[in-house]
Amino acid sequence: MTDTHETKDQGAGMKQGHALDLKLPIGGLIGGYGALLTAYGLLTPKAIYAISLGINLNLIWGLLMLAVGGGFLLAALLKKDRV
Repeated sequence: MTDTHETKDQGAGMKQGHALDLKLPIGGLIGGYGALLTAYGLLTPKAIYAISLGINLNLIWGLLMLAVGGGFLLAALLKKDRV
């Protein structure tokens, strides 16, 4: 077994980030589904929401997914600027 020796700049690789940042595809997928769900919630007639007490859940969840997806994308873009 070989001994491992720590050097001063051993942790420098962690500050650079990874080549494959999962925040980008996750944010894109969640944001895309949120956009579709928001559009569906805006374009459907109010009569189909009678079963949910008149609450347009498609619109609410679509906007929430857009916000979460936007947060992922914003975090990924801010991380790239810091590197």
